[in-house]
Amino acid sequence: MSEKPENPWQKDPTPFIEHGESLETKPELLTDFITPNDHFFVCNETYTPPIDLTGYTLKIGGDGVNKPIELSYEAVLKLPSHTVISYLECAGNLRQRYEDILNGQLPEDDEFGSLRWGIGGVGNAVWTGVSVRTLLELAGLNPDAIVINAKGLDADSAEGGVSRPMPIDKALDPDTILAYHMNGDKLPPDHGYPFRLIVPGWIGTNSVKWVGEIVAATEEIYVRRNTEHYVFIGPEWEPDGNVLGELITTQNIKSTLALAWNAELQAGKQIIKGNGRSPHAPIKKVEWSDDGGHSWQEARLIPPIMKYAWTLFEFEWNPEAGNHTLMTRATDEDGNTQPMEHPFNLEGYLFNMVFPHPVTVKSD
Repeated sequence: MSEKPENPWQKDPTPFIEHGESLETKPELLTDFITPNDHFFVCNETYTPPIDLTGYTLKIGGDGVNKPIELSYEAVLKLPSHTVISYLECAGNLRQRYEDILNGQLPEDDEFGSLRWGIGGVGNAVWTGVSVRTLLELAGLNPDAIVINAKGLDADSAEGGVSRPMPIDKALDPDTILAYHMNGDKLPPDHGYPFRLIVPGWIGTNSVKWVGEIVAATEEIYVRRNTEHYVFIGPEWEPDGNVLGELITTQNIKSTLALAWNAELQAGKQIIKGNGRSPHAPIKKVEWSDDGGHSWQEARLIPPIMKYAWTLFEFEWNPEAGNHTLMTRATDEDGNTQPMEHPFNLEGYLFNMVFPHPVTVKSD
C-alpha cells in the first residue's frame, strides 16, 4: 500500500462538510440544475489515488467475453460517445436525518453506516463517455454472461480496489456509460479520472471510480459491496445465500431543500429552493408544507424536467419570526410518491420519507 496523503482529495474542501475521506456538499449550494465540479460531493473509501496514464490500459475480460481486450485512454476516447444527464447519490445520503428522526441505531464502527451524510451526498451532472455495451461488444460478449464487475484503481481499499457487480441487463443499457467527461471537462481526479462508471438511477456505489478493469462473467460475483454492504439488513429482510439481506440497486424518490439544517432566515417573504429526484420517471410535482403536513401546496417546477436528472423547484414562503419546520413531498410521472414512514435497516440506506426540516426565522 502507498502512504496515505494528508489531504484525501485534490479539490478544495471549503464548500463541503468533511466526513473523513468524503465530502458532503453544503445543501445551500445545491441550487443549480447542473452541480459545478468543484461543488460536487465526494465519496471515497480511502483517498483519491494519483493516476498516471503512462502505461495505463483499460482491461475488458473474464469468461463472459470471447476476446479479452486492452485499450489505452486515447483508444477509449476515439470510440462513439454517449452523453447522459444524471444525478448521482450515495445510498447513505440523509443517513443523519434517518438517525435524528427515527432514532435509528446505526453502527458506530462501520465504515458505511458510520458515514453520517446530511442532505448533500448528491449532485447532478452532465456525463460523457462510452456505453459499456460498446466495450463489451468490442470484447465479444458471451451470450451466457450474466454479470459485470468494474474494479477501481484505489488499491488501498479493503479489497484492493472498490468494485460492485452489476447484472448484464443494466450494463447493456445504453445510458450505462464509462465516463471520461464531467460537465464538459475531463473527469476530475476526485470523481474518477481517467474513467468511472455512471449507472443512472442506481445507487452511487455502482458508479465505480478510477476504473482499470471490467470483468464479464457467466456466474455471479460476490464482493463486500453486494453481500455485506449496500444491502437492506433488518427484521423485514431475510439473508439470501451470500447476501445478508436484500440487495440494493435502484435509488428511490426523494426531495430535499437547498437550505442548511437548522437554517436561520429573516422574517418576511422568502424564495425557498430545492430539488426532487426519482430513478423511475421525471418528477411530476413537489408539494410543501409548513404545518406538519396538515396542508400541502404545490411548488413551482423549474425546467428542464427529465428522467435521471433532478428537477429544481421553488416556492414563496412568508413566515413570522420563530421556529418552523418545512416538509416537501415529490411525486413522479409513474405515480411514485415519497412515503410518510421508513422501515428500519441497519445502515440507514435509502432514507426517503417526508421529514421536517427545521428553520429559525429571526425578527427584523
